[in-house]
Amino acid sequence: MKTLLFHIHTEKSFDANIKIPKLIDYVIKNKIDYFCVTDHQDFKACKIIEKILKRKEYKNKTHLIKGMEITTEYGDIIPCFIKKEIKTRKFEEVVKETKKQKGWLILPHPFVRHNNIEFLIKYVNGIEVHNASALNSQNKKAQELAARNPGLLKISAVDAHCLNELGNALNEIKIGKNIKISPILCKNGGYFILNFKHLAIHIFKIIKSVFIK
Repeated sequence: MKTLLFHIHTEKSFDANIKIPKLIDYVIKNKIDYFCVTDHQDFKACKIIEKILKRKEYKNKTHLIKGMEITTEYGDIIPCFIKKEIKTRKFEEVVKETKKQKGWLILPHPFVRHNNIEFLIKYVNGIEVHNASALNSQNKKAQELAARNPGLLKISAVDAHCLNELGNALNEIKIGKNIKISPILCKNGGYFILNFKHLAIHIFKIIKSVFIK
C-alpha cells in the first residue's frame, strides 16, 4: 500500500510554520510515500523540496506532489501534480493552466468559504471529503456532495499548518494510468482550536515582519 499525505502548508504560507526540513523528516520517519505541498498562493517550498529530494540520501524514500492552494473569485482551489507555479487567481484561468500542465484540480473543504459549488464541481477531478481543519458538519456535507458525484476522487486532507497537525489524515494512493485515492485516516483536529492557531501564526508573522528585522 502506498500512502498519501495531502494538503500541507509550510512556513512559506502566511498562516503556517512547518519548517521544510522538519516536514521531510516527518514524511520519511512515518514512511509516507507521497506528500502534497499546497502553500497559499506560493510555489517556493515545492521548488526547495524538489531539489532536496534529489540528493542521494533521499532517493526513493518519499515523493513530492507539487501543488498550490489558490484563492479565486469562487473560493479556494488546489491544482496538484503541476510542474510550475500558477500565477493567475481567476478560476477559469487556473483550470486552463492546470490542464495545460496535465495536473489535477481538487476542491478543498467545499463548504468553507466557497460559492457556486455546483459550478465548481464540474471542473474538478476530486474533492476533500474530510478536512481536519473543518467542522464535522462541513465534512458531512462534503461527503454528501461526493456521493452525488461518484466519478470524483475522494480525499482526506490533513490541511496542516503546524507540525503536530500532520497526523490528522492519510490516504491510500495508486498511481498509474488512472490515479486512485482512498481515505484511510480521518481525524478532526478541532475546528476552532486549529483555526485559532493558524490565525495566531498569521498575526505573529505580521508583527515579526514589522518589528523584527
